Amino acid sequence: MIDDVTVVPLRKRNPRLKCVRVALGLLLGAVTLSPSSADANGRFPAAGYFVAGPGPRSDVFALRTTFGVLVSRDAGRAWSWVCESAYGAVGSGDATISVGADGTLVLASFTGLTTGAGDYCAWPPSTGAPVRDFADISHTADGRSMVALAGPGGENALYLSSDAGHTWAPGARLVGYATETVDVAPGDPMRVYVTGYASTGEPVLLRSDDGGRTARETTRDFLGGQNIFLAGVDPTRPDVLYLRAVRGLATTLLRSDDGGMTLRMVGQTASEMLGFALSDDGTTVWIASANRAEGIQRSEGGGPWVRMAADVGVKCLRFHAGTLFVCADEARDGFALGYSHDGGDRVDPLLSLRALDGTTSACSPSTPVGGTCPPRWATETALLRSIDASAPSPPVFHDASTDHGVITDRGGPRDVSVSPVDGMAGSLDAGRPIDVIRANDIQRVNAEGGIADAAVAPMPPAGGCSCHVATRGGQDRDWGSPALWSAGLALVGRLKRRSRLRSRPLTGSPKGSPPR
Repeated sequence: MIDDVTVVPLRKRNPRLKCVRVALGLLLGAVTLSPSSADANGRFPAAGYFVAGPGPRSDVFALRTTFGVLVSRDAGRAWSWVCESAYGAVGSGDATISVGADGTLVLASFTGLTTGAGDYCAWPPSTGAPVRDFADISHTADGRSMVALAGPGGENALYLSSDAGHTWAPGARLVGYATETVDVAPGDPMRVYVTGYASTGEPVLLRSDDGGRTARETTRDFLGGQNIFLAGVDPTRPDVLYLRAVRGLATTLLRSDDGGMTLRMVGQTASEMLGFALSDDGTTVWIASANRAEGIQRSEGGGPWVRMAADVGVKCLRFHAGTLFVCADEARDGFALGYSHDGGDRVDPLLSLRALDGTTSACSPSTPVGGTCPPRWATETALLRSIDASAPSPPVFHDASTDHGVITDRGGPRDVSVSPVDGMAGSLDAGRPIDVIRANDIQRVNAEGGIADAAVAPMPPAGGCSCHVATRGGQDRDWGSPALWSAGLALVGRLKRRSRLRSRPLTGSPKGSPPR
């Protein structure tokens, strides 16, 4: 029998928090945005969440964008577009994604859980899961166990899957909470963490030690931070977890070494933290903010934060199987998804949204994706064609003959035949130089979150491998050089996009991102 969550009161209720309860109630009672008659949701096209797998493999990629989900079964060489209509979530918050052990993808959105398998041409409701709002979903490192979080509207509860997301069963009912994020420990399916808000309006952290069948509250003390989101759980130590907490305009990174009982601040960004990633062994952490000037910062073995050299507008981060993946700013960087073999000093492009044409040869017109999505492409991506600030960056793949920086799993070198990025980064775009920050001119952030100024200087990119720029269909494309796009259009588009994003912009291990 599944028990309700055990509530452990930590302090007396404060009458001053009555207004917070009222505001929270109004927020949760607000009407969910319904799909409009138009297929496009009007947000500026961008990517903000990435997953890879299953397990340590890197052949299945899923990239969430503001106009649907892009999926690849060959490590990023070919992509298919799954429009929002195909999985029934048009016009509201973005879906969160988990990848199962057999490559099955499960999307959690305000319409419920939907499952895509095989060629991802159909996305039926997941067996055993109710058709209702799901705030988040998480999976173990091997993709065999998944936990989904129903809420914050209606009854908040956990739903559990032990067969890679194919079937679901109810778990703990989280009575009295408005929940927000969930993470299952990558290496321990029995350890599950949940963040949310108590009826008092206070942020809370809950923990389950039985795979989500029951849960209990561990703390409400987030060192003065609000808007608490799970960033990631250590892959090998389930008691070690990271949370993101908002403090005014800044964001702090909190760490617990005792299963969420106590927290300490280990990092901070001056602007909203949009990226978080954790290495496969849990010893290295990356963070990045909405402020491009802060860059990607890395801490190794609990040491000081070092500003990496890459100049990228980060929207998400994820480390998987030896590679750091980065969601970038399509308008300024020329690509939406990139990768780094050297921990963030150099980011090579993997996918530009403008290189897509909205069709997929895998899905016939008789399938939900093949019949529904292609006719909507022009409308969904109208704003994409307004990006003139930079030419699309073709993907850079590295020849398998090089012995530099081959992706490795915990067990050693992996099969390079399925890797999109075999070798160290060479030149972008057939030798086009980029400006980076010298490795010796770094920004450091101490354990208390203080940021020291650092001088930066441009330097040419480092070579070192035999690289080539891939073009779709083997043909070069002439994108032209149109004038810079209107600053007003960019501002309005980005504000629209941001206002519609769900509350989880991070990505890390395994999520890393509100909207996770």
